[in-house]
Amino acid sequence: MATSGGRWAVVMSNGTGFTDQVVELDFQYPAEGIHERLKQGYRIMLVAATPDQVAFVFSIRGGAAATASVEQETLRTYNFPVDSKIKEKQARNYYISSLCYGRAIA
Repeated sequence: MATSGGRWAVVMSNGTGFTDQVVELDFQYPAEGIHERLKQGYRIMLVAATPDQVAFVFSIRGGAAATASVEQETLRTYNFPVDSKIKEKQARNYYISSLCYGRAIA
């Protein structure tokens, strides 16, 4: 998924091993929806934003991949995350899996 201005581009695939998928679309960071989906076993697959909206795509994977323990953290900043912030997360075995730019919400 990607955006340009107010337009969205979405690529959909089959054979991914996903057994369920949902989209959280909001006009600001949907913190409550994110936490609820993570509790339900979904994992963030990607995030994209226009100047007015943000979309998070969550998926559940079936089979052997479903038994793997995956933890996720999100990082919101007003500036691009500096290398030290990224290295801090990497030191805890977290790696970037999705990145997007959108409007700042105070």
